[in-house]
Amino acid sequence: MKKIYKLFALAFAALVISPSCSGLLEPEPYGLVDLDLVWTKYNYTSSLVSTIGRAAATESAFPYSAYCDEAESVRDKTSSGWYNWYNVDFNTQSYPIIGNWDAIYNNLRTIAFYLTNCYKISYTNITDLEKEFWETKAHYYRAWHYFTLMKRYGKAIIFTEVYDINETFENVRLNTVEEIADFIIEELDTALASTEDESSPYTFRWNPNAFGAMCRGFAWVLKARTAMFAASPLYYEEGSKYTWEYAYQINKEAVEQLTAHGYSLFNIEPEDNYAYGVYDYYHIFDNDASRSRDKETIYGNGGRLSMWNNYGLPTTKGRVSCGICPTQELVDCYETIDGEPILDLSQPYLDKYHLQPNYNKKNTLYDPENPYANRDPRFYGTIYYNGSPRWWTNPDSLRVETFVDGNCGISDDPTSVYYTRTGYYLRKYNCAISDEDNGNYDGRVHNARLAEMYLNLAECACEAGHMQDAFYYTNLVRERVGMPSLDESMSQDELRLRIRNERRVELAFENLRFDDVRRWKIIDQTEENVTGMRITKDEDTGRLNYERFSFGTRTNKGDPKYLLFPIPDEEVQKMLKLTGDNWQNPGWD
Repeated sequence: MKKIYKLFALAFAALVISPSCSGLLEPEPYGLVDLDLVWTKYNYTSSLVSTIGRAAATESAFPYSAYCDEAESVRDKTSSGWYNWYNVDFNTQSYPIIGNWDAIYNNLRTIAFYLTNCYKISYTNITDLEKEFWETKAHYYRAWHYFTLMKRYGKAIIFTEVYDINETFENVRLNTVEEIADFIIEELDTALASTEDESSPYTFRWNPNAFGAMCRGFAWVLKARTAMFAASPLYYEEGSKYTWEYAYQINKEAVEQLTAHGYSLFNIEPEDNYAYGVYDYYHIFDNDASRSRDKETIYGNGGRLSMWNNYGLPTTKGRVSCGICPTQELVDCYETIDGEPILDLSQPYLDKYHLQPNYNKKNTLYDPENPYANRDPRFYGTIYYNGSPRWWTNPDSLRVETFVDGNCGISDDPTSVYYTRTGYYLRKYNCAISDEDNGNYDGRVHNARLAEMYLNLAECACEAGHMQDAFYYTNLVRERVGMPSLDESMSQDELRLRIRNERRVELAFENLRFDDVRRWKIIDQTEENVTGMRITKDEDTGRLNYERFSFGTRTNKGDPKYLLFPIPDEEVQKMLKLTGDNWQNPGWD
């Protein structure tokens, strides 16, 4: 068999290569199978359909947080992807962040194969509803794949038919962002136009009652995200229909659809001081697939996070690492309870190393000598800081001590993975009772939730000049946690900064900050320098001394080349030879 270029390699190659790799089909002689047999038996086709979507990027939040200014990895000085990232010890062939280019294109070819051949189904032991559901699944995941390609690479090749094995590819071209966004939305509209019957497991539903299952709500999330990304500075192309006004209209419709179908912000107060408040309780609440109590989560996937184990405190029995550590930059984003930012958001720092904070002169509650008092409730539910109560149920029983030589003290040992590098530990998703003896009660990642959709809409509304909606949806998120509403007299520029800061606080460690700073094209302001807080304690007086310190420059991370992922080099070389065009992203040659 001639070699198929990897870009368009068949994801279910096991069907045609080796029966030992897959139980999908009964092999013909010599281990080869005629693909036309896929349409002759139900179990053959259903096995093929089960592979659709395997490359969908749910993208766990934590690794990405340490690739941006949310966190510093505890493995920043030892061999790891983070060490390579901080020191630029990589190239296009060893890029440390997985972009899934190959896996996505493999799956896209599977989808194209299915959609162009499924009319050949010849057996009768399948209902029309199930056949429609299979096609809907293909359109849904094709949209998701193209969104990931657009987000990560800024470009993609749209194809709806399987390329012939002898294809020369000389006429293949990269599609524009507008074309990709149009295609994503068309695919999602096709999926949303399919039959909906909540009583049937074989229709595209709003309430699938299963973690990670396809749902109409997430289709609307993808539509809204697609429009917002296409309108953002990194992706917007002059003359494109994806203006902020267009993105606003799509995001508005998405939010209206979600709320009309019962989605609302989580508002269950924790009992018996199980959590600090509604916000952190939501993030350790056991995902409710039936949406009987949790009506905020639109798409949730995966099991409980082992925060206690992989991102744990040194005082937690059985932990293996503290994982990644929140930065001082993130801590600085949390307002005081009167709704005033700590820093001047238009210029948060007076020096490039972020060692000289530019304090907001309107803030009267913040005290640099007592920096963690009177803060936004989300701060207490997201970050372990010096003086944090380990258990809300008994706050006086143990306090987290991050000062030098404290029970969770900051470490200067570059090989240590147990103690914080920044002076902070990650609390979000962590249930205090989780440990080696009690088991895992930590939360799960919410891949999409209503608060994000409100903030997406608020951003689009602000940029498009719909100020009333921008304030309204931002304030809904703030009011849920007891923070004051924003002053509606502020300008568009001031509101833009507040919305961006609100995203940073509300959506911390949810894999959105990494994307936000890129689509806003502000990595030159955020990515090169991060800081921590070293606290020392005077043993005689008990006085604490707070000293900001820099981790040094994350080499060239403000370079525009880091706005997009590099396309795998072997793909670039193949297509350069075949088409004469260099498809690589700027700066990665």
